[in-house]
Amino acid sequence: MPRWGLAPVSPRSVSLALPDRVVTNAELCEVLDTTPEWIEEKTGIRERRFLGDNDNITELAVESADRALALAGLEARDVDVLVVASTTPDWLMPSLGVIIADRLGIASPRIVDITQHACASSVYAIYTAACLVQEPGLENALVVCAEGFSRATGPYDRTTRIFFGDAAAAAVFSKTEASAGLLSYDLGNAFSDAVHMASPSQLAHERAVIGRELHSQYLQMDGRVVLREASTRVPKSIAETLAAAGVEVPDVSGFALHQASARLVRLIGHAVGSDPDRVAVTADALGNTGAASPLTALRRLAVDGRAGQGDLIVLGAIGAGFLWGSMCFKLPNDISVE
Repeated sequence: MPRWGLAPVSPRSVSLALPDRVVTNAELCEVLDTTPEWIEEKTGIRERRFLGDNDNITELAVESADRALALAGLEARDVDVLVVASTTPDWLMPSLGVIIADRLGIASPRIVDITQHACASSVYAIYTAACLVQEPGLENALVVCAEGFSRATGPYDRTTRIFFGDAAAAAVFSKTEASAGLLSYDLGNAFSDAVHMASPSQLAHERAVIGRELHSQYLQMDGRVVLREASTRVPKSIAETLAAAGVEVPDVSGFALHQASARLVRLIGHAVGSDPDRVAVTADALGNTGAASPLTALRRLAVDGRAGQGDLIVLGAIGAGFLWGSMCFKLPNDISVE
């Protein structure tokens, strides 16, 4: 992919909203055929957050969006573009983006929901927002990524249950001066059904026509294929992005990568050639939060002082399908966090 040739856009703030319920490996092992030690050894995940019985992903999405605006010093009327990414919204209709706009008082007609890019959603949402905000007179885009995967993984499926957690994260992206902002990006895709989940309409069709469900209602995943694809596709994408930006790995202050597992994040960081302390890890305490996970990593970089004025940061992610992508930013200002 070429260098970004449009008006520069850069992150101003990033926020995180989490359910209260903390789920440890020991709790999962009460029903799964495994041990806490095995889970941590294989994934690097110690705990994650699950929605409570009376919680929903919509509330977390609204909370994170509201915080991101406040951190950026903006109000709802300042939002020109709203892009929302979630593979596990509470409702397929109405639009989660429209719900957030209604709850916060966002009047913009430029609302986009991204629902099928899974864990790559954040990169595609940011890219979409950066493109939409190019219209003359537009300045600010709000990107909201939220997942409730605890309700989309089989309670007794060790293959998926140990990885995922629930969270919402949001970030404000604004036009900035020409010397900073989004420098370059890379996007790619290759079909695979190694990770798949049937839609409600497909399950209803199977019951009506065949008399039973042929597919599970829960997420299905071939972990070996995911590991292979993520550990090769993401480093290559990041290399393409850095080359387009004319940036070397040692120049990058921090990498905000999709948190499929803490172990995989560190593996990708090593493959890229980065020092471990420059690769943010949140999966150890949050698990894989899908679309939200790169933003949780971006927030971690900011909290740790690696996403400040003048810093170069890289986002990278891969999701079911497979879709993947990466982006390189030069920050004109510190990213505001709680």
